[in-house]
Parts: sequence; C-alpha cells; structure tokens
Amino acid sequence: MPEIRRTIMNTFKDAQECQMFVIILKQKWSEFDGKLKDKFTVEIATDVSDPSKHTAYLTAQSVEDFKVVEDWAKREVLPLRNRFAPKNHTFTCELDARFEFGG
Repeated sequence: MPEIRRTIMNTFKDAQECQMFVIILKQKWSEFDGKLKDKFTVEIATDVSDPSKHTAYLTAQSVEDFKVVEDWAKREVLPLRNRFAPKNHTFTCELDARFEFGG
C-alpha cells in the first residue's frame, strides 16, 4: 500500500503569528496519544524566504492510521489554527514514486 501524504500550507499575517502557531503545533503534536498500527510522521517547516509561511507534512503508512490522526487533528489542532485565520491550502495524495540519492 502506498504512503498517504497530506501537505498543509499556511500563510499568516506576519512571521510572529506563524512562529506562535509553530510553537502551539510542537506542543499539541507532542501530546498525541492515538493508537496507531504503523509509522506516522509529522514534519513542520517554516519557509526560509517568507517566515510568515509554514508547511506541515503528514505521512501515514495506512488509511486507518491516517483517519485516527485526522480525527484527532480536527479536534485538537484545527480550532487553534482557525483562531489565527491563516490562508491555507491542503493537499492529500498517495505517493507514486520516491527517489533517494547520495549517502
């Protein structure tokens, strides 16, 4: 089964709001205690050319795990994000190919 990926791109009114939300995300994700069958990864990255933007990458090995995390995030993360009202774009997809190079 291919990996399931979600990419969430947020643009805040300024770098300070973005950084505040990143701090909230670090706290909330460290509290996640859902029961998962397989590996699930959350990565959060701030845009180096525009610090008012950040992207969250969620990667699941199973649809069931993805649903568990998605339900938790709807309860725990989205209400907090919506307080900041950033512009956002979300993409959910299955991984078709991966290329890795180097050591």
